[in-house]
Amino acid sequence: MKGLKNVRHRRSDALTQVGWDRLESMLAAYYAGQGYRVEHCGTGASRARFDGGIDLKLRKDEAYLLVQCKHWNAKQVPHNEVHQLIGLMVTERATGAVLVTSGEFTRAAIEAAAKQPQLQLVDGDDLRTMLGPLPEVSPPAARLPDVSAPIRHVATRVGERLLSAAEDRIRHGAGGRGRAGRRGGGVVAQAIGTGLGIILAKVVFVLIGFLLLLAAIQFASSRLRDAAHRPASPPSVGVVTVGSPRPMPSAQATTTAAPVGREPTPEEIRASQRRADEAIRVIEHSTPEM
Repeated sequence: MKGLKNVRHRRSDALTQVGWDRLESMLAAYYAGQGYRVEHCGTGASRARFDGGIDLKLRKDEAYLLVQCKHWNAKQVPHNEVHQLIGLMVTERATGAVLVTSGEFTRAAIEAAAKQPQLQLVDGDDLRTMLGPLPEVSPPAARLPDVSAPIRHVATRVGERLLSAAEDRIRHGAGGRGRAGRRGGGVVAQAIGTGLGIILAKVVFVLIGFLLLLAAIQFASSRLRDAAHRPASPPSVGVVTVGSPRPMPSAQATTTAAPVGREPTPEEIRASQRRADEAIRVIEHSTPEM
């Protein structure tokens, strides 16, 4: 739409949330209610790539009308679209045509259509009068940030390191058995069993810690979610008795509350990543096998 003029008044009502294919169907239903036999040949019905510039064909008695719909909300429909529809009307040998937009027409388009009495323009105001009031579409609910992403990252890295450590233990143990032979087989097997037992104990310890940390994060997330959906309580009004000392404001009342349910900033995301890396380093320090 390069080179087109912006609309003078951009709307944000329920009709602007309707898709172009549904708008074609709504127009088809409207004209069918007016007694026309409607042929919905636009891409909204056939799902074809091109419709030749004709969305609806209306027939009633001797009348044969072509309808073209422009679901434009940001740009004005220019006079070129008017001339194109006039050419289609001549080609189809139609008795009239209707050019519909959910927005606005340029002044040149209005002047070009005024020279063709068989051509009717329907702008956004006329279209809303034709279709009647539409139910307002509520905006999607805001989603809370996923605070468990750093935990999943740490858990994945810990699991990979534990698996690698176990494979190294088994590989080195197998090599030791090959070199020592039968004579040292009992000693090597005992050492391998001891090492695997230590690794399993550390795995259990790490998993218990992560489960506790994950439970704490889920509890905090539920508290944040409840606070985001809890209606704000009206401010309380204190009653002061004549002659009694005026109550002093508490430090908690003067503190500005932080917004709840907002999206995390890049700095907060980087801080979460740093905390995850620090957790990895602590685990590596306490588990040399990793």
